[in-house]
This record gives sequence, structure tokens and C-alpha cells, in this order.
Amino acid sequence: MTATPTQARVAVSLLFALNGVLPAAWIGRLVDIQRDAGIDDAVLGVVMSMGAVGGLALGLLAGPFAARWGSGRVAVISFLLLAPVTALIAFESTAFALGFTLFWLFGLDAVMDAAMNAHSIRVQKAYGRSILNSFHGWWSLGTVAGSSIAALSAALGLALGSYLVVLAGVAMVLALFAWRWLLPGADPDSHLEDSAADISLDAAASAPSSSSRFGASRGAIGRRAALLGLFIFLAVIVEDVPARWSSIYLTDAGAVGGWVSMGLVAFTVAMTVGRFVGDRLVDGFGNVLVISVGMAASAVALGAALVLGGVAGYLLACLVVGFGVAPLFPAAIHAAAHVPGLRPATGIAVVSWLSRAGFLFAPIIVGLVSTSAGIGWGISLAVVSAALLVPLALVLREQRVKRRVNS
Repeated sequence: MTATPTQARVAVSLLFALNGVLPAAWIGRLVDIQRDAGIDDAVLGVVMSMGAVGGLALGLLAGPFAARWGSGRVAVISFLLLAPVTALIAFESTAFALGFTLFWLFGLDAVMDAAMNAHSIRVQKAYGRSILNSFHGWWSLGTVAGSSIAALSAALGLALGSYLVVLAGVAMVLALFAWRWLLPGADPDSHLEDSAADISLDAAASAPSSSSRFGASRGAIGRRAALLGLFIFLAVIVEDVPARWSSIYLTDAGAVGGWVSMGLVAFTVAMTVGRFVGDRLVDGFGNVLVISVGMAASAVALGAALVLGGVAGYLLACLVVGFGVAPLFPAAIHAAAHVPGLRPATGIAVVSWLSRAGFLFAPIIVGLVSTSAGIGWGISLAVVSAALLVPLALVLREQRVKRRVNS
């Protein structure tokens, strides 16, 4: 039975939600994992970094895997492998074993992330309008649900091993259900509307003046990929700063008690809302305008909050930035899937890989600046990045490339 676009949308939304639930569900019990493994904070930091290494090592495999077996199949199989590996975390008793498990866990997550995003572009194409932001909204809701489940399990005193085994089993059943409703068949070589725009490097190489055409095609792909890479790295900085550093800034600004964590809450809520309303904005105004306005507003709001100081102004800025960054990653995914001459799954895998590299290095950069000049200057890097994203949003425009035939 062939799935309808509506069924496929439900299935992909479920995969995004599951991809958010499981990581949050075990990270919310990280203190128990650390205790059971018998490691201190310094060792835990090294062990957690193995996850980032795994994501970078395996993430680019999503492109060739999706080309061979289809993005939907790769997304589900990656999750079916990821879920039991998640349960294994509860039974690791040494730092080495935990680091090895996290390497594979985040590696599989990177493959699933790129594959399900590639399939979401196919579903959006079938819908004929923007729905990509809503998928990422379901991921955000999944992280909230996973964190809540972790808190509840801890409050009830549930054993970590039993808790993760049951949760992983339920998640696998839901993933198998989603598989039935994914779009069948192989992924297209291109999502460009103009069939003449589907130019491959092989075709360019076999045409007249093949060497010059081949070089030009590779050069155009390389320039667009580089600009998308810069876009996603700056986007990571804008997204990472409020999520990771707000509690530190608010403490210095005089916040006490629960107000210390309200920056993250404000940012997360605004980003989730922004992702569910983002598709209407994109359909109405286009990615370029939506991103440009959102980043301009984010730069102004956060910059003003840093200059004026105070808790209230910063929390308001977190709301503005959260709403502004909501469409950033979906827009980059959409642009990566529409690079002429590059398979959609390959472009998406590269962007996803670069985002993981950004989340690895951005905190280091912000941390170094904050240590030497103060947390305000560290957070100001997000202001600069948001401002740079305003003109760089032009890279999100879809390109139509027609094949020339020389006589």
C-alpha cells in the first residue's frame, strides 16, 4: 500500500519526535549514569566528547546510504540500531565502555538525522508547500517530552536500566509503525523543479568543452557548499549561546533562584513556537526574508540587552532570538537539498555534519572569549553572527540551472 502525503507527514513527524525523546530521556538521568560508571566530572567531559567524535566520524555516511537504500529506510534502520544502544548506556560500568557506546550512539544519531531530514524534503515536495519547520517543531517537543519522562522516572525511583530498556522498546515499536507510512522508492537525484536543472557532474563532463564545464560545475557546487557551511556555523553560534550560556550571564546579572534557568526556558519555548508557525511565514514571505528579518531582530534585541544590562531585558532577548533561530536549520536543510549537481541526501548530510562540528567548536570559542573578556563579550559573538546571517541569507535562494548544448 502506497502511503499518502498525510500519512508520510505523520510518520516523519513521529521519527523527529522519537529522535528528540531518546537523547533527552537519558541525558536527564546523566547524574545516575555518571555515578554508575564511577567517573568524575573531568572524565565525564572527555567521555561525552566521544559522542561528538562519533557524529563527525559517521555522519557523512548518510548520503551514500540514502542513495543506495533510500532515506526513509536508512532513517528507520538507524533508529532501530540507536534505540538498543541507548539502553546499553545504563549498563556501562567503565569510562571506556561508556565512551565507546556514546561514539556509536551519536554516530547512528547523525546518520538518522540526515536521513530523516532528506525524507522530510521528499514529503514536503509531495505536499506542495512548506512543512519542514513543523518537523523540527516535533523534534523540539520530543526533547521536552524526553526531559519530562526522565524527571518523572527519577522522581519515582525507577531503576535506570529498566527505565531505558522499556523506553527503547516502545520507541522501536513506534519507529516500525512509522516505517509503514514512509514514501516508497528511491530518493530523487534532484529536487529542483526545472528538470533541466538536474545536472550531474558526469553529464557535464561528457558535454562539449567538458573540462571547462566540469571545473565550473565543481566550482559552483563548492562555493555554494562553502557558503552554506558558513551559514550553518554562524547559525549554531546564535542557537548555542542562549541555550548554553544564559544561566551564567543571568547569574552575573543578579538573577536568583529559578530565574537563573529562565533564559533557556524562554529560548526553548520561543523556538518551539517559531518552528510550528514558521512554515506559514516561509510560504508567505520566503526563507530569505524570514531569516533576514529574524536575524536582524535577534541581533538588535540581544545587543540591546547586553548594552542595557538587567535580567528582564535579557529574557526578552531570549524570546526574540528563540523565535528568530527557529527556521535557521530547516532553511539550511532545504537549501542543501536544492544544490544543482548534488544529490539531496548528500547535501543534507554535509550540512548536518557541519552543524555537529559547529556545536563542538562554538562552545570552545565562546568559552575562550568569555574567560578572557567576560561572559557579556562571549555572548556578543551571537550578536555578530546574527548580523552576518542577514546578508548571508541570500545563499538560501533556490537556483535554477539550465543545461546548455553547444553545437
